[in-house]
Amino acid sequence: YIISNNDQGAEVKLAPCGPVHGLMSSVFWLEDDDGNVGNRSNHRLTCQLFEGLPQNFDVVRYHSLVVEFSENHDNLVIEPIAWCDSLKSSAKNECEPQHATICMALRHKKYPHYGVQFHPESIGTGEVGYRLIWNFCHFADRYKARRRQQLGKSIRASFHDTNRDSSNSEIEVDARQNRIQPLHRVFIHKIRSADNGGKMKTPSPEVVFGELYSSRPNSFWLDSSTGSTCFRKSDSDDQIINGDVPVEGCPISSNSRFSIMGSDDGPLSRKIEYFGREHGPERRGLSIFQAHNGRCKSEKRIDTDILSYLRENLVKGSGFVDAVYLLDFATCYDGTEDEISIRTLAEFGENAISEEIPFDYRGGYIGYLGYEVRHDTQCWILEQEGVQGCVANDRKNSGKTNPNVPTAAFIFADRSLVYDHKTGDWYAIGVADNVTPVADHHKRNSSNDTISWIHSVKNALSSMGSSKGRVAQDSAPTLTNNPQGKKKVSFIPNRSKETYQKDISRSHEEIRNGESYELCVTNQLEAEFEVSLPKSKNIHEVPLSIYRLLREKNPAPFSAYMGFYRDGRLDSSSSSSGAVSICCSSPERFLSVKKPQPGTIKCDRSRNSTAKIFIAESKPIKGTASRYTGDEPTEIAKKIDSKIAADLKESVKDKAENLMIVDLLRNDLGRICEVGSVHVPKLMHIETYATVHQMVSTVRGTLDGEKNNAIDVIEACFPGGSMTGAPKQRTMEILEEIEQGVSRGPYSGCLGYISLNGCMDMNIIIRSAILTPMHDDKNTASRWKASVGCGGAITALSVSEDEYQEMLLKSRAVCGTICEWVERVSGGDEGNGRRLDEETNEIIS
Repeated sequence: YIISNNDQGAEVKLAPCGPVHGLMSSVFWLEDDDGNVGNRSNHRLTCQLFEGLPQNFDVVRYHSLVVEFSENHDNLVIEPIAWCDSLKSSAKNECEPQHATICMALRHKKYPHYGVQFHPESIGTGEVGYRLIWNFCHFADRYKARRRQQLGKSIRASFHDTNRDSSNSEIEVDARQNRIQPLHRVFIHKIRSADNGGKMKTPSPEVVFGELYSSRPNSFWLDSSTGSTCFRKSDSDDQIINGDVPVEGCPISSNSRFSIMGSDDGPLSRKIEYFGREHGPERRGLSIFQAHNGRCKSEKRIDTDILSYLRENLVKGSGFVDAVYLLDFATCYDGTEDEISIRTLAEFGENAISEEIPFDYRGGYIGYLGYEVRHDTQCWILEQEGVQGCVANDRKNSGKTNPNVPTAAFIFADRSLVYDHKTGDWYAIGVADNVTPVADHHKRNSSNDTISWIHSVKNALSSMGSSKGRVAQDSAPTLTNNPQGKKKVSFIPNRSKETYQKDISRSHEEIRNGESYELCVTNQLEAEFEVSLPKSKNIHEVPLSIYRLLREKNPAPFSAYMGFYRDGRLDSSSSSSGAVSICCSSPERFLSVKKPQPGTIKCDRSRNSTAKIFIAESKPIKGTASRYTGDEPTEIAKKIDSKIAADLKESVKDKAENLMIVDLLRNDLGRICEVGSVHVPKLMHIETYATVHQMVSTVRGTLDGEKNNAIDVIEACFPGGSMTGAPKQRTMEILEEIEQGVSRGPYSGCLGYISLNGCMDMNIIIRSAILTPMHDDKNTASRWKASVGCGGAITALSVSEDEYQEMLLKSRAVCGTICEWVERVSGGDEGNGRRLDEETNEIIS
């Protein structure tokens, strides 16, 4: 309301040298002889906006429009008070100063209204931004005090009364939440490795999953597949080998320590599938399948969304679990049976707990949220911003959605295993109902059934660990050879290279017009293939076999395999159930909610000393460069590869991309974390993986568990900003048009666990294949559809050809794995099994 294009002497127009997003500029400001902002006669209404700041301080800019003043603007009610040199984008994606200046701050001459063109709250602006905001708040406080003196004390009294009522209401809500009696209790048994003081050599995760869960239609494996590499070293964590190249202080070791696996074979387990707004009306809704021993027992349909269901059953209905029991088994003197020792976790001190159970998972919900869950989370965000009558869910089915793939799917895991890659220890985690007393060992009940399962799985792991040759048995992914010979697999982009580059041009236009700073444009590479199934194999074992090869070819800290099927065979009658596998080799953490390490968080005096405090964290990735794979001697190859990583670290374009997403996530977490707690401990660090270097940042905040929970964090942040761009809401609207209404499916969403103790860890589903079976009447051959999502962030500095090649780079490991796997099972020789056709731009074997 300060300026319009009708004002003579000033005009809002496109920036003369193009958009400037996520880039730094030096600002100089109008200063009088006393060091104040400008020369004002009424200093009582003057905000000393730049007090304490030097001339030419650096700021982060996000804008496509500028206010341009003519030489004769003295008659205007506004005036400029700060400027910077204009920038232009060169062909080398570097910014060069121009002679003209651009207005960076202005003020109203009569009213206490001020505006800045840059972003003082950006992490890149830093301390000067905080000082500028403090200057304005100080001015606003003084201005409000003068207004209160004029209006009298009645407003203040009313304000304090309202505050007191609101505070009491919050206390009552918290008290009600604290009175919830948890429905579950958790039993944990630690099976020590011989390398960590135990009695046996424990089996590897791939062996255990193959033995216990590979035949289950519904199963999960949150697989830190870099774990065996990260901890294949001496006692020090400082030297870690990743991708056969030593990396100083490898940053992924903390993300690679634990793997979690299980299925829906427990008595309390259930599978939840949610079909959202991208599906047809007849398909929409949420289904709950009670299962046992891999067979579906019953189905219940509910008219709700997945996050509402999880909140109702995990937070409101169940209450977070704090009753955790540690089990120990001691063999009787005659060797006939094991005696059971049960201790509560409360018997240990905080430090002892973290040593005894060094992870946050306590059983709970494990699954994925597809990208289209955004239609549900958008409403929450709009409501927080005061928008009434949310219409974000009124999306019509485009007909471009795979009907076999649920929008979201979870398993309530009452029986699961955790593997510690650092120590070789296994942990059996069983969830029982919280009804029967734990000490009642002689009656058949949920707790005793859980303890019996833990005892049996302990014996099973012992048997696997003592068997020779088990570690290598899963190295060959072959199901059966095809006598007809080697087959080719063609991955065809959903949108051609020409269309994709037009999409980039459209993105540049939207950025230039100020509609977005950054758009994460994605594409789907799709292929179909067929393999012969032996009678002893079920259909869901095909993608698991592919995943085993993927984890070998492209290990990553947030890898995962998930399968959701009605049963082991294709059944056209089970149309209400999904049929999908996710083979994921993601390097990126979306969100985690964890309990703080002992002594790291000091409890506020106004909060009870037993308050539930959590740390919310996100690790966005923006900036990717391919590892060097030449034939030079090792030392030369290392130097070349290190140079690639160093160039990525200094890339203006990649740093701007990363900075924009960091600022977006700080805003997202700021909606739900405690005020002032959101910070960035690591900004633009380079992490090195088997095939690529990545630019990664870490954003953290403190969560008050008495007011908010993991579901609130998802609602505030989903989908991940690294997969949308910024600003999020408008950018997603543009992306839906650019991507022609094609559903991204699980790709760009997240997968992981939401634990019964309130903790959570979710990745971003990238570097992944979504595999769905295609019906075959004879059921003797298995025909599959594979979809590999990939894309990249488009900014004002993006070059069309470079972006297209980056999109292909991100798909290379996954597409190549599928091509190599099909080549192996169809009788071909082992090889890379993949190339890019230069004429058609199709990825083929």
